[in-house]
Amino acid sequence: MSELPFGKTRTTPDELRTQIDTAAAVRRAREGGVSCPEQRIDRFIQIVPDLLEWLENHGREYPWRHSSDAWEVYIAEILLQRTRGDAVAEVYSAFLDEFPDPDSLANATEEDIRQLVEPLGFVNHRTRTLKEVGKLFSAEFDGDVPDSVEELKRPWRAGEYSARACQMFARGKPMALVDANFARVIGRVLGYEMPVQPHKSSAVYGLLETLLPTSPELARAFNLAILDLGALICTAEHPDCKSCPINRGCVYYCTRMEDE
Repeated sequence: MSELPFGKTRTTPDELRTQIDTAAAVRRAREGGVSCPEQRIDRFIQIVPDLLEWLENHGREYPWRHSSDAWEVYIAEILLQRTRGDAVAEVYSAFLDEFPDPDSLANATEEDIRQLVEPLGFVNHRTRTLKEVGKLFSAEFDGDVPDSVEELKRPWRAGEYSARACQMFARGKPMALVDANFARVIGRVLGYEMPVQPHKSSAVYGLLETLLPTSPELARAFNLAILDLGALICTAEHPDCKSCPINRGCVYYCTRMEDE
């Protein structure tokens, strides 16, 4: 994978068409209630290069984005659950200094863990998950981080997203990610009718799998770009649509402009 934290941020629509299953994406979009799915998927492919270039210039810098170590990335994803990246950045290095591997976390007391994650909130939840991570990886994987989504999501409340993100960002395996940011951005851009719990929807995962480039470096950039766009511009409330790098291809923005 690229040495750059954001992956490959320069591409073209023609390159993307060789990596994206356009026919499957159109079918999935149609199933999700998207009108004119052929045109909207084509327009989406046209604007992805603008999105990746925006990431190169405006993407968020976090220490875990500079790491391909599976333990460091997986721990970051657990810590990031239900909290802001900036808050995690404040405790991340100290946590890894204290628990550099699964064995050290397995041997820690809950109080040891609790003291480090307290600033992040959901302390009981996070402490239990982390303790189970250490115990499971130490006992069943010889202190290593397992290399499958199914094993990575076994610890209590670790979840599909954390498991997939570890495989994507640490091991370079192209994986579709679904969280609130992804659902909001893709739903708005395509005019896709998102379910109430998109992270539990096989249809949403199916759509994002078809849109994800097959190149590990492009897949990394694609995922990070959508994450950051959702966090910085395409926010749940008061999105800054006029500053969005892909507003020209966004159904939500075009509809807002017509209404104004």
